[in-house]
Amino acid sequence: MTQHLTLEQIDQLGELLAGIPEPFVPMEADMLDGYLTAIALLKTPPALEDWLPLVFDMQGSNRAKLADPQRQATLRKLILARGAEIEAQILSEKPIDPIIYDDESDSEDEFAALAPFADGFAFACSAWPELLKSQNKAVQAALVGVLRYESKQEEADNDAEVQEVLNGIEEEVAFADLDEALADLAACVQEIAEVTRERDIEAAKKAKPARRR
Repeated sequence: MTQHLTLEQIDQLGELLAGIPEPFVPMEADMLDGYLTAIALLKTPPALEDWLPLVFDMQGSNRAKLADPQRQATLRKLILARGAEIEAQILSEKPIDPIIYDDESDSEDEFAALAPFADGFAFACSAWPELLKSQNKAVQAALVGVLRYESKQEEADNDAEVQEVLNGIEEEVAFADLDEALADLAACVQEIAEVTRERDIEAAKKAKPARRR
């Protein structure tokens, strides 16, 4: 059974990522969640040695790491555990529970807290465009539901395939509050999974132990 990271472990994950020295550009924990979620939705996921280095340096260096080998090992363990946790939630058809930090910017957009998740999701989609290339209408609609929150700064760096999805997004987000938007985001992720991970979801259902009466 997959163990959920504790709040202390999530804090530690963020602190360790922040400790990777310059000039490397590591992901922050909330962006990492979007990145790991997109990877978990792929029918054909990239190899660990291809996606993990991008967490430590988004510019693609294979040399990015913490100076202390033990702390680096702990960071790697936490990243893999978080990825396994997200995938387990998806396969068990439970809503994902992404890491969300309070928006400290001057933005009046109350949904800006979801931007890092969308940025990480888009980053993975750019690197491995399987989801973007899907012709399934449910997947296409759900991608809009996730990528609509991408930050303006990241939008400027999008490749053509991500931008094509974003072009179909309406500016207004018709949700009452952040909780409602988060629930819709989780539903969009699951809608994609029902298409791309259908067999694995069914296998997970069959693998569940019978409940005792």
